[in-house]
This record gives sequence, C-alpha cells and structure tokens, in this order.
Amino acid sequence: MKAPRVAAAAAAALLLAAAGYAEEIFRTSGMIAWYPPEKDKLAGLVDSLLAEKPDQPVAGRPIAVIAPHAGYTYSGKCAGAAYSTLKGRSYDRVVAIGISHSVPFVGAAVLRADAYATPLGTIPVDRDACALLLKDKRFAELPRAFAQEHSLDNQVPFLQRALKGEFKIVPVLVGQADAGMLKEIAKQVKLVIDSTTLVVVSSDFTHYGPNYDYVPFRDKLKDNLKKLAGRAAEPILRLDADGFLNHVQETGDTICGRNSIAVLLYALPRGTKAALARYYTSGDLAGDYTTSVSYQSFVFTEADVMMISEKGQQALLAAARQTIEAAIAGKKLPALKIDAPELQLHQGAFVTITKDGDLRGCIGQFTADEPLFKVVSKMARASALEDPRFASNRLKLEDLAGAKIEISVLSPMKRIKDPLKEVKLGTHGIYIRRGFSAGTFLPQVATEYNMTLEEFLSSCCSHKAGLPEDAWKDPQTEVYIYSAQVFGEH
Repeated sequence: MKAPRVAAAAAAALLLAAAGYAEEIFRTSGMIAWYPPEKDKLAGLVDSLLAEKPDQPVAGRPIAVIAPHAGYTYSGKCAGAAYSTLKGRSYDRVVAIGISHSVPFVGAAVLRADAYATPLGTIPVDRDACALLLKDKRFAELPRAFAQEHSLDNQVPFLQRALKGEFKIVPVLVGQADAGMLKEIAKQVKLVIDSTTLVVVSSDFTHYGPNYDYVPFRDKLKDNLKKLAGRAAEPILRLDADGFLNHVQETGDTICGRNSIAVLLYALPRGTKAALARYYTSGDLAGDYTTSVSYQSFVFTEADVMMISEKGQQALLAAARQTIEAAIAGKKLPALKIDAPELQLHQGAFVTITKDGDLRGCIGQFTADEPLFKVVSKMARASALEDPRFASNRLKLEDLAGAKIEISVLSPMKRIKDPLKEVKLGTHGIYIRRGFSAGTFLPQVATEYNMTLEEFLSSCCSHKAGLPEDAWKDPQTEVYIYSAQVFGEH
C-alpha cells in the first residue's frame, strides 16, 4: 500500500516516519524557533493562548480570521485572541492562506499532499478542493515554496486545538500579483468556500526599522506605529480590498501578507461583519521600538440577513415584474438603477410566480456575487422562461395581469447534523445534497402543504433531489438550513 505524502514540521516528520509514512514528507525548517516541538508543551502553550479574549466582543459565527505568524512568544497572544472565537466550533474545511518568505513566484501556490502535520497530529488535505484551485492558470503546485515556509505552520496548531471534530485543510500561498490577478485568485478561492468552510489568512503587519528598510518616521514611534496600524485596519474592517492595497501603495507599509489579505477581502461576501481582535507590537514587548513588528488579528463573522423594508420590497417586486414583462415580450431587459443600501447587499434569493394559485415558475440561487436587486431580476427572468417544469406551458403576456410574484430573500446556508432537532418548520428552508443530486424546499413549503417535519425532509429528498425518501437520515447526505424573508404582490 502506498503511503500518503504528508506536509509536516520537522519534529512531526520523525513521528510520522516511525508510524509508517514512508513516502515523501515535506519538512519545514526552523520550527523549534517558532513554537515548541514537543506535543504536550505545544498543546499546553496553544491552550493558554486560546484563553485570550478579543479586545471587543465578536458576535456571530466566524467565517474567516487574519492572524500573525511570528514566534508564539511574540505574536501568540494576538493570534490567540482571534482563534479563541473558534473554540468548540466545527468546520468541514479550512482554507489556509499564507505567504512565501523564501521562494518568489507570481500568482498562488497549492500544496497537494495527503495530509498536513504538526507535532499535534495530522490533518487531511482536501485534495479535491486543491485540484479545483489548480484548474485556474494562476495557481500552481510549488512544493518547494511550502518546504521552508512557517506562515501556515504557525496557524495550524491553533486550528487543531480550537476546532471541534475533524476538518480538511487547503494549504495556499499567495505570491506576487497585481490587483487584477488578486481578484481572479479570490474568484477561484470562492469556489471552495461554502457554509462549512473557514478561511484563515496569515500575516504580520508593519515591519519597522532600518533592518526592514522602512523608517517612515523617527519620533513618537509607539504612537506613530499605532496610527499606521489603524490606517491599515480601517479598510480591512470595511472589507475594502482596493482601499487596503491603496494604503500599502501610498505608505509603503511593510505588511508581508498584504496580497493574502486582499484575496480574503475580495472573496468575502458583502455584509460580512469584521472586528479587530487584538493589536500590539514587538516593541511593546521589548520596550524598544527602533526595530519593531506590528501584530493585528481580525475576526470576520457571517452577515446578518438585513430585513428588507416595505419600500425595498416594493422596489424589488417592481423590478421583478418589469423584468418578467420584458423577457416574455422579447424586449431588452430594463437597466435597473437602485441605490438603496439594503438592496446592494450580496444575498441569495428565489422568485416564485403563481397564476390563479398554481405555480408557474420558481428559480433562485443561494449565494450572490452581485447586489440583491440584480439577483432578483435574473431569477425573475429565469422563473418565467427557464423553469424546466413549465417548458411546454410558459407564461404569456396575457397571463401577467393575474399572475402574482413572490420573492424570498435568503440567509446564508448552514450545514446541520441532526435535522429532527435543528430544522424548525415554517422558519427554515432546507437544501439536501448527496453526490450530484440536490434539491431544496423554501420555508413556506412546509406550512403551505401542512407538512410534518419528517414529511418535509422526505418529500424534499424524493421530489426535489431525486433521492430515496429516507436519504436525509444517511450521514453521507448533506442537509443545510437557511431562513428567508418572504414577501409578494397582493
């Protein structure tokens, strides 16, 4: 039997080799300088760092973290303040994005080993996700870039001690790239991010002093370093990737993971909430700022579903009807211009069309890369013209006078483990998937058809996903829940 390839710290490599992992093991050098190589000492240290709390409350489920990668003696408490928000939480996949300190390259690098190891044990690599990233020409396999790299290794022990249950890791390094390439890298990364994915970005911040060839000021060092850190944090907190890159360009700020941070900011959905977990500098610890590295950690949490106001609802319903009328008539779709901030958020939506109480079309999408009003317009057209259930009975212009339009604005999906305990009838919609078969029921389906919970789950499996009625009971079947704000024409 062929043994797996394992990316590992040098100390862990010996343990793995003794356990029978004979094939190529990626060894990172210098790990003893970053954290203890002994399992028990490392576990105890990380647990003590995870006792740190963010400097401000973090509400909601974290979907991403930015944390520093210096030795734990220096940046460990800063990282711990962010990772403490993950304690006891579970994710199926972690996309870990670091930088290459020693091997220059353009674009992004992916490590396709079978497992990633630290002295705390091994984590399986999500090879399917890595393969998907590598389909883009901006990604390449560069094992040598990982072999000497500590930016990811310093994050992994925090994940191993904080997260509950098993997860797979997707190791990525971001190299040299302009803003255009970073946007494309982010677009590809988004393909491997779902509701059960955590994204971790590794970066230290300002490297100040002659040793780093960066001396933008020579007095009031502590105060000026804090001001510079605040200028860098401001666009991060508002998810402004372009603004962050402009800050780096204008100030020359020596943020080593600037490109990785930009990829994250480009990839995060609109409405994501951001919080600064901790800031300090190595100068604060040493009492000498003439050579200093700034550390900042951030936590990003799921966007709240903004409740659409009555005015916003009417704007969306009007946009949907205008789109449907133009689509059926074969005319150019209206150029919608809606400035309301609540309709600019990137949220999924379904558009349902009924005529005399009978369904005539219902299509939607769960995620969005564009504003809500554009999503509604696209789904309105698709519901009228593309729902395969009504291919032989499409709506006609004369049908529209009596047709009713209903819009469901969706929250992000969340994977669940126990449908009977976690699905709330009338509140949650469900999305059920196994392999290439998938289907969904909006929340209102259960109440409209007076279903029991088991009927709701079973009918979605059999009628929408094409699965056996009891497929939802199988642990291999993925069940997700979401909520929706539903409104329609009267």
